[in-house]
Amino acid sequence: MSHVLPSPTPGPSTCLPNYYRCSSGACVMDSWVCDGYRDCADGSDEEACPSPANVTAASTPTQRGRCDRFEFECRQPKKCIPNWKRCDGHQDCQDGQDEANCPTHSTLTCMSMEFKCEDGEACIVLSERCDGFLDCSDESDERACSDELTVYKVQNLQWTADFSGNVTLTWIRPKKMPSASCVYNVYYRVVGEGIWKTVETHSNKTSMILKVLKPDTTYQVKVQVQCLSKVHNTNDFVTLRTPEGLPDAPRNLQLSLHREEEGVIVAHWIPPAHTHGLIREYIVEYSRNASRMWASQRAASNFTEIKNLLVNTPYTVRVAAVTSRGVGNWSDSKSITTVKGKVIPPPDIRIDSYSENSLSFTLTMDSDVKVNGYVVNLFWAFDTHKQEKITLNFRGNILSHKVTNLTAHTSYEISAWAKTDLGDSPLAFEHVMTKGVRPPAPSLKAKAINQTAVECTWTGPRNVVYGIFYATSFLDLYRSPKSLTTSLHNKTVIVRRDEQYLFLVRVVVPYLGPSSDYVVVRMIPDNRLPPRHLHVVRTGKTSAVIKWESPYDSPDQDLLYAIAVKDLIRKSDRSYKIRSRNSTVEYTLNKLEPGGKYHVIVQLGNMSKDSSIKITTVSLSAPDALKIITENDHVLLFWKSLALKEKHFNESRGYEIHMLDGAMNISAYLGNTTDTFFKISNLKLGHNYTFTVQARCLFGSQICGEPAVLLYDELGSGAGASSARAARSTDVAAVVVPILFLILLSLAVGFAVLYTKHRRLRSSFTAFANSHYSSRLGSAIFSSGDDLGEDDEDAPMITGFSDDVPMVIA
Repeated sequence: MSHVLPSPTPGPSTCLPNYYRCSSGACVMDSWVCDGYRDCADGSDEEACPSPANVTAASTPTQRGRCDRFEFECRQPKKCIPNWKRCDGHQDCQDGQDEANCPTHSTLTCMSMEFKCEDGEACIVLSERCDGFLDCSDESDERACSDELTVYKVQNLQWTADFSGNVTLTWIRPKKMPSASCVYNVYYRVVGEGIWKTVETHSNKTSMILKVLKPDTTYQVKVQVQCLSKVHNTNDFVTLRTPEGLPDAPRNLQLSLHREEEGVIVAHWIPPAHTHGLIREYIVEYSRNASRMWASQRAASNFTEIKNLLVNTPYTVRVAAVTSRGVGNWSDSKSITTVKGKVIPPPDIRIDSYSENSLSFTLTMDSDVKVNGYVVNLFWAFDTHKQEKITLNFRGNILSHKVTNLTAHTSYEISAWAKTDLGDSPLAFEHVMTKGVRPPAPSLKAKAINQTAVECTWTGPRNVVYGIFYATSFLDLYRSPKSLTTSLHNKTVIVRRDEQYLFLVRVVVPYLGPSSDYVVVRMIPDNRLPPRHLHVVRTGKTSAVIKWESPYDSPDQDLLYAIAVKDLIRKSDRSYKIRSRNSTVEYTLNKLEPGGKYHVIVQLGNMSKDSSIKITTVSLSAPDALKIITENDHVLLFWKSLALKEKHFNESRGYEIHMLDGAMNISAYLGNTTDTFFKISNLKLGHNYTFTVQARCLFGSQICGEPAVLLYDELGSGAGASSARAARSTDVAAVVVPILFLILLSLAVGFAVLYTKHRRLRSSFTAFANSHYSSRLGSAIFSSGDDLGEDDEDAPMITGFSDDVPMVIA
């Protein structure tokens, strides 16, 4: 009995391997097809399924053909099993028929940063492994989860917004998460952007109020857990839409009189550059110049008529846009007098000259109406958040003016109107692009260093004055920020505690330059402050003493400090804990490596902000008595064992030998050895060399000892003084050692000859004495000299001796 799968809908498939395409176009896993559950919305995954297969609750014996369409019938013995047990890799029928004729799954290859489910049906990102959620259909992603693999993910992330524009996030704490050593970080980005921005909560509370988002904007927001130095990544986020904001002011308000009716002012304007929402209507306010009382009327579009006004009376008019958040900023106020038949023309703007940072223009009026002065607005924009402007007021009927402090290669719009006795003239416009190249926007970094201080650093042009602008909300940052100036590239700003702030920086002198991206900073609560003044007291070869002050003065209870030591060479971590109520704490780090590099982080045990320093321990000493001996075709380097003066050095670690060819300025690594000598061949005549010997490096040319250095150029013709001295010392050694060896060899040979002669003389005399010995007399008897013959006249005469008298022959 074969297992027949439904035929996919004709047309190109858009599903991944091992997935089935529903008739509606949706994708479900192959293993969900014909399992008795309608996983496709149209139920196409359960159509054309074999009748003797599929799901029921119990596995009961039955007659053939009695299993319903949701069950599979085993043959020997006959029984029905749930359909989902068909082709699940486990034999449920005694004869194994449920695993026969199963479709072959294609081989699924996962990327390096993915986890492959054990059934081979899907790949999931590593952050979904051991995160408490079942992402694999076989649940293999949540099996065998150790502390190292466990990923803490918040659950049930939700959001609400209020009329003030704030967004409140709430979530549920991950299961088994140690809240004492973990905090939450909020990440957000505008939909369509690729980079996440971060707000540190400094807290383990399961809620957060965001005050820093743009109004009327769609965001993706997620919450991640950070436990000590480990960040538990997540791909789960919510999409939210922030409330509408207050709109900018309408632009270019124009007033004129109705051509046919008296006492009617016609007003029209351009909508705001940034509405921050949907404009519901406009509010138009007007008053007589001598009155402080404003009357108002509504307008559905950017045009209105103000009727029933007094004739020959000056009026002032302004307009504002309205969104669901409320009434926005007011436009510039314009004046007009209701004198019928009097038409005021707009002024004439003539651009005289412009450069990189300045602009000169002249204003005139071709009219018999008396001009009292002019109002000039300069508009420009560096980004989409805000249109900026400068307003200039002048007196007189003819005006020539030069505007400075402009930015190179920036488009400026000049709008001007004249103030007359009959009111304000219509607007005149001109556009100018300044010369040169626009300077880049600064790159800003900002972080809280305590409850009320924010450290700002940035990159940008020099010899300019920067302005730092900050506020607690996005709208305030672009409308009414607090600010300060500096000519440096860093500044510490004092703010209120327990707040979120947005910061940006820009050049303000000698030009108004483009601003940096805004950075969000959450101020650190008192109990989350970092230790102060962390520094190194002293370092040794295998230890270092560090010292710091408590986060705040005079702690009233023991504070738990967590100390993390990161080995920057071995890429390993260690952590320690210490409790202290003292205002100053000192701690000794042991078991370090000579010449090692470490990053030490100290923070309160409740995951406060940290303080950190980098430490480099003292290196091993250089080997002593580095010498060189010249042979026919090579040289030998000799040195004393470093273990004689370094108790931390193990001979098995060995030594590294390097060489510098001074003539060619080439360095070379010659090799390593565990001996205290090294043979070097193939040196070139006429070259001088510098040899170095040091303790062998342990990791990638790191953690080495100090080098012993020796200059050698005996093979060349022009040796320097220092090398000559080194050569002479080696020559003396080469001569003295062979001479001493020859002297010792001569003495040994002389002693051997003398000893041999002594033994021969002694043997000859003993044989002679025995031949003349008389055992009866107990003595030896020798004849007279005559018996010896004439040839032995000079031989000594021995008359006799006994055993009791020693005989000495000279």
